[in-house]
Amino acid sequence: MAKRRVNNMLALAVLSLLHEKPMHPYEISATMRRRGIPDVIKLNNGSLYSVVEGLLKQGWIVPLETQREGRHPERTIYSPTGEGRAGFRDWLRELVREPAREYPRFPAALAFVGHIPPLETSELVERRIGFIRQLAAERRAGIELARSQGLSRIFVVESEFVVHQLEAELQWLLAFKDDIRGGVLTEQLDGETRWHMTVPEGEELQLD
Repeated sequence: MAKRRVNNMLALAVLSLLHEKPMHPYEISATMRRRGIPDVIKLNNGSLYSVVEGLLKQGWIVPLETQREGRHPERTIYSPTGEGRAGFRDWLRELVREPAREYPRFPAALAFVGHIPPLETSELVERRIGFIRQLAAERRAGIELARSQGLSRIFVVESEFVVHQLEAELQWLLAFKDDIRGGVLTEQLDGETRWHMTVPEGEELQLD
């Protein structure tokens, strides 16, 4: 099998939906939005058409027919090829099996949070806790609504995973905030609350 040249997660979603039935890009986009897939995979129409073009060049999908409804522009319906079906499943197995190094923004910010005073950091964390609680509640409500409408659990497991991640982050944030306010991570110096910082011998640490 030829080496996969398409690695965008949006391509994974397109292939998955085309496995269900042939579709045109507009229907793919509408189906993704209806199922909440943009909550875990970024979607915009420009990138969707670029992904479709990439899958065509890869030989993983082929056009079946072109339709026109009323005044709407022509819409090309696509279907996966045999190679596309096999490649999709191999790619999916790889993603489930092998952890990938990812670079989320929040851990990057934590790496340099020492540049923000501790009490201000505590306030920022408190605000983030509120956002995380709201996000988790919205995800739970979305799962409950989908299940109440008859959607099988297998179609919402990605949302379950996201809720689990949010809940784990929430617990860490609460503990982090308590450690700031409780003096575990801070010290009093010249009447100010500052981070307790030490570095290996021979290194210098200078913060504003």
